[in-house]
Amino acid sequence: MVKTGRRVTKLRELLRSAGRAELETAPPAPRLDSLPESVSASVLDLYRVLGGVQDVPRLAPGNWDVAYDDGLLLELDEDLHFHRYRGITLTAPWVTDLPWADAYREYVVTGERRAGTGGRRWTSPSAERMFGPADPDGVFGDRGAPRWKQRALYDAMKDTAAASGAVRLARISIYDRVAGALLNDVLYGRADIPAIAVAQLVDERSTSGRSAPLSGFEK
Repeated sequence: MVKTGRRVTKLRELLRSAGRAELETAPPAPRLDSLPESVSASVLDLYRVLGGVQDVPRLAPGNWDVAYDDGLLLELDEDLHFHRYRGITLTAPWVTDLPWADAYREYVVTGERRAGTGGRRWTSPSAERMFGPADPDGVFGDRGAPRWKQRALYDAMKDTAAASGAVRLARISIYDRVAGALLNDVLYGRADIPAIAVAQLVDERSTSGRSAPLSGFEK
């Protein structure tokens, strides 16, 4: 279940063959102080809803998966990203118009059993600093899975950047179907489809970027 390995490599190859040109250096991932005040306030609200324990958390999502020369940023979401905490972030009002929202609301339900309950897939020191101690693996009590919560919050933070128009973002998932095939099968070489079909999915899942107005955020 390695996101940054074989599957991302294959995705990049497919999109290159469909005419997409990558940037050598991706722009920085969002931070609270780089987002509009109303957007960062919404992120902090989500942090507290998810059970955040710090008054002033240091939130640091990882780099964008791929960046293209036309300004598009691309995230490939795999097994670990679909579960109940990600579902909570998808209920925020600013999510409504994101082009991946409807599909992802389904995947967080159907994909949770594959989201990973062992070791650092369930918790980590940095996640516990943000959300407190974990419940035992696979147990969803009052504490649950700090690493799941952290991942969900960081995904949501990137979503806010897209929803506010700060970036142009596309999200696709291994659970998407493309030209009749599961994208996961395509990326593992178990299904062969035209590269242009994957590029079309990316286009369908792309936000409009910096021309988009703020919507769904508290003023």
